[in-house]
Amino acid sequence: MRLLCIGDSLTFGYETDASKKWTSLLEKELNLEVINFGVNGDTTTGMLSRLTNAIKEFKPTYCLIFGGTNDLWFGLKNEFIMSNIYAMYKQAIHFNVFPIVGIPTPCFDIEELNVIGENYSERIYKFQCSLIEFCSNKEMASINFNESILREYFMQDGIHYNDKGHMFIKNQLKEKLQNLLKNI
Repeated sequence: MRLLCIGDSLTFGYETDASKKWTSLLEKELNLEVINFGVNGDTTTGMLSRLTNAIKEFKPTYCLIFGGTNDLWFGLKNEFIMSNIYAMYKQAIHFNVFPIVGIPTPCFDIEELNVIGENYSERIYKFQCSLIEFCSNKEMASINFNESILREYFMQDGIHYNDKGHMFIKNQLKEKLQNLLKNI
């Protein structure tokens, strides 16, 4: 079994030692190959442009699509972001890869504004709600990383994970993957 994780800095593991990133922890604990295809600062457009080549190169069994916070930072509309996520989901299916959409985690800096002056924390929250509903309506497999997440799992910036956060994300994804494997 091989898991391709495509995303932004939350997937890459911004400013985190390689051995402590959730992707590395998951690989070690489940004894499966995890390909960390996260890029700091990436948007869903960048992810979409990289996905087909990554699937062809790594031939994963599963693909976690985990992005959108940078799109929100730039003020892009939910519908645009979700269309990119949906396109990635469909690409994965086309290549016989089981896709899972990761619902982005919150921003705990409630005063931060995005580049167009919107409250960043509120924009992420509204997007999370829209993406959860979208995945449900389209019957897309998803994992909501927001359930039980705490401020203490984040770095000072309120958006990137600290070591506890990486452990939390690993545990959430581990449970989801184990449940999927039971149903196959």
